[in-house]
Amino acid sequence: MDLVKLTMLLVPVAIFVAMMLAAIGGHRLAERHVSQTPDEGVVGAGAIDAAVLGLLGLLLAFWFNMAATHLDLRRSLIVEEANAIGTAWLRLDLLPAEDRLASRELFRAYVDGRLALTTHEPSGGPNATLDTKLDDIRAAIWTTSVAAAPRCQSAQAAMLQLDSLNEMFDAGTRHDASFNAHTPTAIVVLLAAVAIVATFLVGYDLGRSKRFEWFHATLFAGVIASTIWVIYDLEMPRYGLIRVDNYDRTIREVREGFDRVPEPMHAA
Repeated sequence: MDLVKLTMLLVPVAIFVAMMLAAIGGHRLAERHVSQTPDEGVVGAGAIDAAVLGLLGLLLAFWFNMAATHLDLRRSLIVEEANAIGTAWLRLDLLPAEDRLASRELFRAYVDGRLALTTHEPSGGPNATLDTKLDDIRAAIWTTSVAAAPRCQSAQAAMLQLDSLNEMFDAGTRHDASFNAHTPTAIVVLLAAVAIVATFLVGYDLGRSKRFEWFHATLFAGVIASTIWVIYDLEMPRYGLIRVDNYDRTIREVREGFDRVPEPMHAA
C-alpha cells in the first residue's frame, strides 16, 4: 500500500486508540478520587470540560475550513492549467510551418509528463526522474519557440506565442505548489492532543459512576476520529475517497485534442 494512503488510515486509528485509552485512564482516575473523597466534587469542572470541548470543536472547524479551501483552490488550478495548455497549443499556429511539427511533439511529451506527475499515472520512473525530464522538455519548448520567433509573421505573433508558453509553465508551477500545500503539522498535532485531553475529561466525568460507559466513550472517540479522517482525506485529494479526478479530465481532454489533425490557423 502507498505510504500516504497507509498514513491516512493509521493516523485516525491511532487517534481513536489514544482517545479510548485516555477515556479509560480518566475513568479510573475518577474512580480513585471518588473512593478517597466520595462527597467532594471538583469545583468548576464543567466549565473546564466545556472550554476544552469548545477548543476541540474550534480546531476541527478551522482545519476543515482550511482543507476545503485547499481543495477548491486545487480544482481551480487544474482547470487553469488545462486552459493555459490549450491556449498555448493553439498559438503554436503562429510559428512558422517548419517549426510547428517539432513543437507539437514536444507539447505532447510535456502534457503526458504533466499527467503522469500530477495524477500518479504510470510514468516509467520515479518522480525525480520525471521532474528532470519535464524540465528538459520545458527548456526545449521554450528554446524552439524563441529560435522561431524572428521568423513569425510579426513581432506581435511571436509575443503572443511566448506569453502563452510562459503562462502555461506558470500555471503548472501553481498547480504543483497547491498540491504540496497542506495544513501545518503543528496544527494537526495540537488537534490530536486536544482530542485526547478532551476524551480524558469525558472519561473522568463518566468515572463518577461505577461502570465505564463503553458506548458513550466509543461513540465520542469514533465521531472525532472519523471527522479527522474525512478532513485528512480532503487534504489528500489524489489518494483518498474525495478526489479531483473529474477536474483532471480537463487536462486529459486537452491532451486528446492534440492527436486530432489540426486545422490551419493563423491567429489565436
